[in-house]
Amino acid sequence: MNGMSALTAVVDGKIWVLDRPVWFAGVRLRARSTVVRLDDGSLLLHTPPPPTAALAEELRALGRVRWLLVPNCFHHLSTPAAAAYFPEAQVVGPASALKRNKALSVHMDIQAASFAEQLPEFEALPLLGVPFLDETVLYHRPTQTLLGADVVLCAGAADHWTWRWAARVTGCYERVRVSPDVRKKIPDKTAAARSIHAMLERPAERLIVGHADVIEKDCRDALAEAWRLEGVEL
Repeated sequence: MNGMSALTAVVDGKIWVLDRPVWFAGVRLRARSTVVRLDDGSLLLHTPPPPTAALAEELRALGRVRWLLVPNCFHHLSTPAAAAYFPEAQVVGPASALKRNKALSVHMDIQAASFAEQLPEFEALPLLGVPFLDETVLYHRPTQTLLGADVVLCAGAADHWTWRWAARVTGCYERVRVSPDVRKKIPDKTAAARSIHAMLERPAERLIVGHADVIEKDCRDALAEAWRLEGVEL
């Protein structure tokens, strides 16, 4: 699947992830997409991956793809191709992503009341105070999962040597941190604190983000500490 991993179950029957390599700022990261089976049996793809016949076959075994979710203004690159591959799916995302990708069409804003009405098992938690990302983290109530993209990251032994090296330099190796390119782009730390606090209030058992292993042990403590290191008082 062009470097993509096969789907790996995180919560049996409910959540799966797959990773693929991407180059960003001179390092090779693992970029994660997440598949959530909804209560009606359909699927939501968070950060849609490049569509392939092999992936589509895996997904068909799980359910029908009804939602393609763009979580911030960066994780949109493969969404137009995924939307063409799954024409019945609704694309949800922030308006800011449209400015970065002329091929992208969004059916519903991620903060719209209609999104919450149609997918009540999710709670949308915007990361305010960080317009550079314009990210919205989802809380999936049935599995008590926080689902984000770039709210934090962490490199590990499974990563490419370029990212392991850069992560050691920037303090992200085997340590959950705010991304180095975000650290100086938090103009409103008070608003960011309110947003992170709202995430911490949810009884999450795991945190899934775009560039880290699934964070399960003390995930809320790890999220809080990462933002405290950037001067966000919680």
